[in-house]
Amino acid sequence: MDRAVSRSFAILEALARSHGPARLSDLSAATDLQKSTVHRILATLSELGYADQDDSGRYRPTLRSWEIGIGVVADLPIYRVAAGFLQTLHRTTGETVSLTVLSGSDVLYLEKLTAARPVRFLTRVGSRVPAPLTAGGKAILSVRIDAPQIIEEAAAHRALDIPALMTELEECRQRGYALSGYSPGVTSIGAAVAAGGAPPDAALSVSAPSERLAGKKREAIIEALLETRARMTEALDRP
Repeated sequence: MDRAVSRSFAILEALARSHGPARLSDLSAATDLQKSTVHRILATLSELGYADQDDSGRYRPTLRSWEIGIGVVADLPIYRVAAGFLQTLHRTTGETVSLTVLSGSDVLYLEKLTAARPVRFLTRVGSRVPAPLTAGGKAILSVRIDAPQIIEEAAAHRALDIPALMTELEECRQRGYALSGYSPGVTSIGAAVAAGGAPPDAALSVSAPSERLAGKKREAIIEALLETRARMTEALDRP
């Protein structure tokens, strides 16, 4: 592995995660690199147009990175197909809907349509969360034969009750959807999406305050989610 390249990407990723202008010292701490190294790499990133320094001396990423990312996402079949189905599910349920894809042992949020009565979420488009913690991630893992390996990888970075999780995933597989309370006070319901017989690597989810996801409202949301998943799978399977 080329150290200069890996350090550059580490700094760029730290900039993206800072959610605002970042001090040189903060980036140094986040990447465990010397300030002189971080300063030198930031100067190069700035020259290339990937970073910018404001009047206070803090750094932020530019839209150059977004240009690359959106180009990759736009070419994903799941993303191209999903837009209309997400809009319909959003209108039908009146709640927040998300599209996630499996990335290593995490899920990555590709799209999120927020409810008119929003709540505070820990995730947003571009967020990366360990798959076993989210409804979408659990739904994906429940129907993948390599789920134990993915869970083991996730457990290397976070404490997980693996036996309890495996039992939960079996329940998810049998009923066709998963549940999660990753964001405090919010319940999410997720369903995996697959195409062409391949292992599922994407999921749809509906999230709302836990008190709103009860009784007939909950049943209606599950029905709408599973119906949307079925229609989306059909669309992906078309030549």
